[in-house]
Amino acid sequence: MTSDYLQDIQSQPELLRTALQTHLAAGSQTHAAAAVLRSARGKRIILTGMGSSFYSAYPAMLSLIAAGYAVQHIELSELLHFAPGTLTSDTILIIISQSGETIEAVRLLANVKPQSTIIAVTNNPTSTLAKAAHYIVPHLAGAERAVATKTYTTSLVALGVLVRLTMGESPEQVHTAITPALTAMQALNSAFAASALPALWRTWGAITFVGRGPSYATAMAGSLLFKETARMPADALSSAQFRHGPLETAGPKLRAIICAGPGATLGFDVRLADELHAYGSAVWLIGPVSEPKPYPVTIIPALDYAPLAEIIPLQHAAGALTLAIGLQPGEFAHIGKVTDSE
Repeated sequence: MTSDYLQDIQSQPELLRTALQTHLAAGSQTHAAAAVLRSARGKRIILTGMGSSFYSAYPAMLSLIAAGYAVQHIELSELLHFAPGTLTSDTILIIISQSGETIEAVRLLANVKPQSTIIAVTNNPTSTLAKAAHYIVPHLAGAERAVATKTYTTSLVALGVLVRLTMGESPEQVHTAITPALTAMQALNSAFAASALPALWRTWGAITFVGRGPSYATAMAGSLLFKETARMPADALSSAQFRHGPLETAGPKLRAIICAGPGATLGFDVRLADELHAYGSAVWLIGPVSEPKPYPVTIIPALDYAPLAEIIPLQHAAGALTLAIGLQPGEFAHIGKVTDSE
């Protein structure tokens, strides 16, 4: 695969360690944004973005809801056209955009002129979004050469730190919670080989991604990654929603990647993988499952911030599949790095 794409994947663990230290340093912009969120328990919090930026906010949304905050997770395009009335002074608006120039963000700021307190989570501190924001939480991803790899994981870390600081954890506690996932990322970069998967995972054709809880973010981001790199159809559903109708697609023509995060629903996801295999579907399970299975399993330790580690094998597999069908990962045919039209 291209050196740019592979280098972006392999550089993530060390990059994220540095970003984590920057976020947690006394007086950081992330501390300042967290202080605003801590005082906003009685206000509405909206998490918004597009593409992988939007998906990266899903774990943060779950954590804030569990902590008792009134949170909405809504696509930036939908917010712009169908819910601008929510952007009042009693709302904290968190916009995630790696470029800070995505067309929906630019139009929201110019046309709606939100009265909300704006927190920008961005990789571009001089962007239109950053200039309009009251607080900036930086991605700290550096230049990204191809599709969203680093900017997805740096967004997960930035939002993870922001949420944990908001909930009153010390920098030491946050560091302890996130660091094991970075260690797992490094191990997977060394140990995972897409070539060890059955050959069918390197052939063009639709793939269904499922997950739940924080790992639903992995399913959504993984689906987008395969669509962008291999230009092939892929969908993403919560594994619970998959049982409410889409399970009828099970059979020899279905390829399914199960992103089975740790926690209360792990057993449900493993049972779904077993069931799909029994129906003749091609299954690949990613999660903290060590017992032998008759289908591929990529073992991820039971971690806080498991989505950071879960995405690594998907990034490698997307690159391998893209090369196998004669394309180069990160070479867009119809879009650019920044989406500038609706």
